[in-house]
Amino acid sequence: MAVTTEKLLNEIKGVEDIAKTFIGQKTAVLCSRYQYRGILLGITQGYIVLANARSVEISGPSASETPEHEDNIDGPVLIRLSSVELVYQPNWVNASLTNEEETFALLGV
Repeated sequence: MAVTTEKLLNEIKGVEDIAKTFIGQKTAVLCSRYQYRGILLGITQGYIVLANARSVEISGPSASETPEHEDNIDGPVLIRLSSVELVYQPNWVNASLTNEEETFALLGV
């Protein structure tokens, strides 16, 4: 779902609102200290929940097909909303993830 300028100005009030637009999609989350990618399952009690998560050590250019270096966390992660600087979808976020088909099937995507 594309986020329009009008939506940003009129409806989105913070990181949580932006993150909600990416639920069920492969998403990158840039935090104060680390960057992650995975399938955004939802937001709960002040946390973003990413399934099939990976810690992106070196992302490289946004247009790259894959991140330059990442570590497979091999499970879901909770990321505190107050630590999030950016929720976005660079091209490399679409690189394959472990068991992504199962996660998408559970989400009905």
